[in-house]
Amino acid sequence: MSFIFGGVRGREDPELRAANRRTEIHYARDINDERVLADDRPPIRRGRHWTWLGVAAVGLVIAAFAGGHGAEDVPLAADCGTPGIGVASSAVTAGHALRYRLTGPDDVRYVVTLDGVPVRGDAGSTVSYTESPAGPQLELQQCLSPSLLLAAPAGDGPHALAMLAVADDGTTRPVAEVTVTVSGTR
Repeated sequence: MSFIFGGVRGREDPELRAANRRTEIHYARDINDERVLADDRPPIRRGRHWTWLGVAAVGLVIAAFAGGHGAEDVPLAADCGTPGIGVASSAVTAGHALRYRLTGPDDVRYVVTLDGVPVRGDAGSTVSYTESPAGPQLELQQCLSPSLLLAAPAGDGPHALAMLAVADDGTTRPVAEVTVTVSGTR
């Protein structure tokens, strides 16, 4: 039952529609029309909340991806002539991530040591190490390593992160060193 004359669907007066629905329910109660009475529930209003939730989730993923990778990258320019080490921070908390990066000629194998002990920096599958008596060796690609991750040592104070060049006969010589200060708390 509708009292809309010449109206266009979608441009109905909401007050008129509500009045018509109340009248329909009133008559349905009089004659016990269960079909109409069963439909006496508020109409489902489909909002765009799921769309906005999806947009927000995608935005958060993009922000986390962009923010996370930018924070992991250690700023160090490639130098194919002089070996060097760059660190994200010269002061770290014991047990937290120590991020570093290496630069130098591509045709040389390198071993990294922390306080004289060979270490293996983690960069996922982007770096391959070769085991040797001097320690895990790596070669640089385009004179630069990816950002490598190492757990900072437990002892407070200065620690030496060194880069050693490995000769063909297996001997090593230091080519770069940086000091990192480790503290128990920040």
